Amino acid sequence: MGDEHHRHGSRVHGGAHRGAIAAAFYLTAGYMLVEVAGGLLTGSMALLSDSMHMLTDAAALGMSFFASGLASRKPDLDRTYGYRRAEVVAALGNAMLLWILTGYMMREIYERFHSPVRVLSGPMLVIAAVGLLVNLAVAGILHSRGGENINVRGAFLHVLGDLAGSVAAIAAALVIRLTGWYQADTIVSLLINLLILFSSWRLLAEALHILMEGVPRGLSLKALERALRGIDGVSDVHELHAWSLSSGFDAVTAHLVVRDAEKRQAALKTATCGVAAEFGVRHTVFQVEGEPVENSSCDVCH
Repeated sequence: MGDEHHRHGSRVHGGAHRGAIAAAFYLTAGYMLVEVAGGLLTGSMALLSDSMHMLTDAAALGMSFFASGLASRKPDLDRTYGYRRAEVVAALGNAMLLWILTGYMMREIYERFHSPVRVLSGPMLVIAAVGLLVNLAVAGILHSRGGENINVRGAFLHVLGDLAGSVAAIAAALVIRLTGWYQADTIVSLLINLLILFSSWRLLAEALHILMEGVPRGLSLKALERALRGIDGVSDVHELHAWSLSSGFDAVTAHLVVRDAEKRQAALKTATCGVAAEFGVRHTVFQVEGEPVENSSCDVCH
């Protein structure tokens, strides 16, 4: 009953994530075409650059949608944990894509410092303002549905970068219209790209931490070991491991030495329920041993 409820809840949340990503994709891809047309009509490199950013966002959102679909598939004989980690791989790809995009934009910024571009600031201002509204809508959709999902947060970071691009385009258009100073767009773009680098670095670090089987954020391995050693009958704990398969799906395994045979079943139940209640980890595997013995798949025992 509990397992079925958990699986049903996972499907509901997974569906919400996919719906959010799909809506964000259509909005982003649709307005990308508008910005391409606007950039060509006004001669604005800022709008064309922002449309390229939105193209990258659309590709990232499409990749996120594909990954979230994979993550919802059931385990099989080849992948006994299922495809949950596809979301982490997609998040890693999103972070790397942001770095590649930022590198390209830095090159464009360097060229603009030397060769400012004349643009039609009026139409540019209107298109950038509408783009800001579209990006706000997309960011709102992803933020409300993202929660602890690393994949949706990766897509959200892409949209934040595009949101900042729209604000910069509006600011540049206003300054150009009022003063004729074309370098305003270049300076604001530089600041935005530095912000994108900072934000994407945190996403990259989190994705790599999960892929390297790091201890889940917020979980103290020492506190976990103390809790297990405090169980009645447990005299030793070894081979203790904790990792995340994806955001929100943590796992713990350990060997518990319980010398009193009558206490082993109770110790196993206490460990399973206690770790779930105190640490929020519901996927646990505990091996109960009467004493450390050789050939027990335990490196410490050999």
